[in-house]
Amino acid sequence: MGFLDWFSRKKDAADDGDAAQSRFTDKNVAKLHKKLMNKWHQTMERKRVIQLLAQMGTQEAVTALLGRFTYVTDGSIVDEDEKSLVYEILLDLGARAVPSLKQFINEEAAIYWPLKALTEIEGEEAAVDTLLSALDGITDRWERSMERMHSLVQSLRDYHSDQVMERLIVLSKDDNEEIRFLAVDGLSMFDSKQPAVDAIIERLLDDQETTRIKTFIMDLLMERKWRVKKHKKELAGKLPETYFVDDTGVIQRKY
Repeated sequence: MGFLDWFSRKKDAADDGDAAQSRFTDKNVAKLHKKLMNKWHQTMERKRVIQLLAQMGTQEAVTALLGRFTYVTDGSIVDEDEKSLVYEILLDLGARAVPSLKQFINEEAAIYWPLKALTEIEGEEAAVDTLLSALDGITDRWERSMERMHSLVQSLRDYHSDQVMERLIVLSKDDNEEIRFLAVDGLSMFDSKQPAVDAIIERLLDDQETTRIKTFIMDLLMERKWRVKKHKKELAGKLPETYFVDDTGVIQRKY
């Protein structure tokens, strides 16, 4: 390891430590958080820190634990193992972990494990409410906000309530193409709900929609064999030349 690499690592660790000191009132939690956030430490050292924070069990300690979900180590097996350990600890903490979990989901992009833990502890309804609240809290479209928004919309795919469907329908008309793509993908899980199908078809009918999304939708409709007969006239002339709606109302590809 060269001097510059060593210096860079030390600087990153120092920056993490400063952030920890400003966020945590408990000095012991701040010190442990600084160690946990150092991806260059050995996994046994980070696991020891994880266990110490778990034993403390305070809200600040739980918040510090959640920091482990915000970065990826070089070894995928080690990374998965440590995150799984934190996840199991969160489940053991139960209701004590909920405030920190909700705060994390409202602030961070790496929400897979925290959302999974919240769902297991409090149920799907609480998880959906938290996701929608986090989406409502995004008031700008800067890079970090968009990263969070992508993660939140993608996570909605795993929940199948009418509340989620209604939000995905709104998001399917978003100005951002990636958000529309994720929303359409989420709506595909509601194939028994006509409003969801209609919202997906609406993207096909929109002259301004991108080829990427239209192709994704057409492949989706063919794969699921959804019947779009009532939209056949509207779709005439809108589909690329390689696609057509057959007599049963199913989109097919010409060969």
